[in-house]
Amino acid sequence: MHIQQIDSSKIPHYATISIAYEVTTILQVSPVNDGLEGLRLVEKPCASYVKDYDLLPDCHPLTWTEQFDLDGWGLFLALENGMYVGGAAVAPEMDGFKKGAATLWDLRVQPETRGKGIGGKLLETVILWSKEREYTTLMVETQNVNTPACKFYSEKGFVLETIDQHGYGDSLVENEAKLIWTLKI
Repeated sequence: MHIQQIDSSKIPHYATISIAYEVTTILQVSPVNDGLEGLRLVEKPCASYVKDYDLLPDCHPLTWTEQFDLDGWGLFLALENGMYVGGAAVAPEMDGFKKGAATLWDLRVQPETRGKGIGGKLLETVILWSKEREYTTLMVETQNVNTPACKFYSEKGFVLETIDQHGYGDSLVENEAKLIWTLKI
């Protein structure tokens, strides 16, 4: 596998990589002592469904150039045997996130190649990109319906910093909790 940095002209290639996954469990937000001792996430089974962030308004990679100036972003594609198998996008400091932190905006791996370490290699590349730009923190947002991503980031050393049970107003995601993870780099 080879990871290459790309510019925004290659976003159509990036967009061919699926971010969809099957939801079979959720991380239910449970207050401890009525919330006085914080919140905890409890993994619970749920009715299976497919979640595809690219179907949400303004989330598909092909819309990014309309929303952001991607010139300062780190955009990466993972290739294996001439096929695009993964991608990662890291943004410099963003509104709504910690000042002075880079933000892992997107990390995706083709479904048939998941579990083979591609996501980890892309994350290593993003961390290196962030360190080279003298960021000391990397942030990423997930949702409580994306249990595999939450476990991945936890295993990679990220710390869950924020649980926002009402973080989304859009009716398509209003029942999902917004989770913000940070990694000191």
